[in-house]
Amino acid sequence: MDILHITDLHFGPYHWLADDQELLERLNAFDADLVFNTGDSTSDSLPDEFAAVQAFLSGLQCPNVVSIMGNHDKYAKRSQELFRQYLYGGPFLEPKDPSKVTKPKVYHDPQKMNLSEYMADVNFVRQFTIGQEEVLILCLDTNKFQSDFGLVEEQFLYAMADEMAARTYDRAIMLAHHPIVVTDPDPLIDSKRVTDFVLDNQIEAVFCGHTHEVDMVEVSDLVRKAKFRQFMTGSLSSANVYRDKNMFTTIKNFGTAEENITITRIEVTPEGLTYSDTVVS
Repeated sequence: MDILHITDLHFGPYHWLADDQELLERLNAFDADLVFNTGDSTSDSLPDEFAAVQAFLSGLQCPNVVSIMGNHDKYAKRSQELFRQYLYGGPFLEPKDPSKVTKPKVYHDPQKMNLSEYMADVNFVRQFTIGQEEVLILCLDTNKFQSDFGLVEEQFLYAMADEMAARTYDRAIMLAHHPIVVTDPDPLIDSKRVTDFVLDNQIEAVFCGHTHEVDMVEVSDLVRKAKFRQFMTGSLSSANVYRDKNMFTTIKNFGTAEENITITRIEVTPEGLTYSDTVVS
């Protein structure tokens, strides 16, 4: 199984001014089985930004592209509606017990606004057949409404666990915009809740973004006798990258003895884009 990981495209005023078509050619040179786009696809959650993201992602030749929400994608009250229209049409998970929801603004008030979508959190599960394996992708909304900090509603984790129990699969992978084991200036507040869920449900890896930096770690829990890996890559195409360059990550033969991880950093020059590869393993 070969994975292309991109994140933080930031279409809108934070998006770079480089040639996106040139970038697509390079991305398509990697024959991915799965493409993970781990949030912040927009700058301000505007309809034209979501439309631009859709147009860009449609240029990827991989048929299995999975996008999730980032904090910048959740600045508008129509965010879930726009995500459904342009990036994924559902179905989305409902909280297992809506009466026990504590995360602020999971729901909008239908008495105050005319929206087609009143639930603000976008959690869903997708399943793909890759070779001989059934791969389950758990898409977790870690974002607070109109905030850069992360917070996960526990009732959605319960709903996700029920969905996992109802399916037959060989491998489970989670996508989450905020990293769950790395501290950053705008962190996931309840990261232990999510790491416990990952360990208890034998999820083999978490893919995330948010920080515009690359970081890859393996977490081993001595009590549970379980472990998982977290893959965080930097922004693909943001104009405001300060601590590292724009980049994407490719993983060939994911989770096997022949696994090969490559971080590809991107420089914007007057002549176009140049690339430098760092082989991790």
